[in-house]
Order: sequence, then C-alpha cells, then structure tokens
Amino acid sequence: MARHLDYTITFDAPAEKIYADLIRREYWQSLMDAIGFATPHAEITSFSSGEGSTEIVFSYRVPRSNLPPIARTVMPVDMVVIREQHFDPYDHELNRATGAYSASVPRGPVQLGGESLLTETDTGSQLRFTGVCKVHIPFVGGALEDLILHHIKQLFDAEEAFAADWIAEHH
Repeated sequence: MARHLDYTITFDAPAEKIYADLIRREYWQSLMDAIGFATPHAEITSFSSGEGSTEIVFSYRVPRSNLPPIARTVMPVDMVVIREQHFDPYDHELNRATGAYSASVPRGPVQLGGESLLTETDTGSQLRFTGVCKVHIPFVGGALEDLILHHIKQLFDAEEAFAADWIAEHH
C-alpha cells in the first residue's frame, strides 16, 4: 500500500523571484551546504538549466548506523538517496511554474515521486509537492513508507527554513 504526500513550502517573495532562485545552481549548492546537519554527505551530482527546463540531481548518503532499526533490517549498507527535481519554464501568464520530483534508493525497494507547483499567494508564494511513496517489501513496507515520509517532511521543513534565510539575504 502506498502513502501519499502533500506538502507546501511558503515563501515571503513573489513566485517569479523564487523561480529565479530555484533555477540557479548557487541556490541549490547553498542548500546542500546548509542541510549538512541532517545528512552530512549531500551533493549536487547534475545540474542543467536553460530556456526549456531546469534539472537538478542530488545525492544524499546516510550512514547505516544513523538509520532506524527497521530500516537497517533491509539496508545492509549506507543508504544512498538519489533525488531529482525538474522545473518547467515559468508561465508568466499564469504566474506559476510546474515541475516533477522523484527520489530513489539504489539497492532499495523504494519509489517516491510526484509533481510540484509554484504559485503566487496573497503574501508571497508557495511551492506545493504532491506525490506517492511506495516501499515494495511485504509486511514492513507501510512502516518504512511512514518513516520515509516523516524524514522527507523534515527535509522540506529544513528547505523552507533555508529559503526564508536565502530570501532575507538575496531579495
């Protein structure tokens, strides 16, 4: 059984300005540096941005010793998470940008992915992530899905805090 994700990050800046940040490598590199407290081995493995779209690929390595006991039962080595983020071009008429994201664990039976939507709000903008997490392991899959979504939400919380600091410094 899959678990659904619906998470919104809010920004105190217009969507178009946030989009301009989200398609800059400097923003993502600063984010990787900032979230080192949660996952000390975070890096951008690929970045491309042009008129058609922006693609970012990250790699996070979590030492096996830092994994909860239930996760260690199915991960015999350090867990590597590959996260991909895609942004379509900014739509000036609708004042928004759409995208997609995914995360996978090589050597792990995990699928996470969905869509993202950056839109204007009355006080700035928001980036909403919707998607599904699925762990293909009988009996413990549901517990692992809950665990993964809990940690994804913590990561998004950290990204929201980082974005607030970034906006204060750069806008």
